Amino acid sequence: MRHTFIHKVLICLVAGFFAACLIQWGKVFVEGADDALNGAYKKDKTVLSDH
Repeated sequence: MRHTFIHKVLICLVAGFFAACLIQWGKVFVEGADDALNGAYKKDKTVLSDH
């Protein structure tokens, strides 16, 4: 099957959407992992600075 220009544009749109989703998921995953590992340190830091 020969892809027309519109088919190629739609394929690129879908691929770009999935790439953006993957990048956003990676950012959320890293931020969540950082909070899980360093959450206690961040809380202690704010408590110490309040005194």
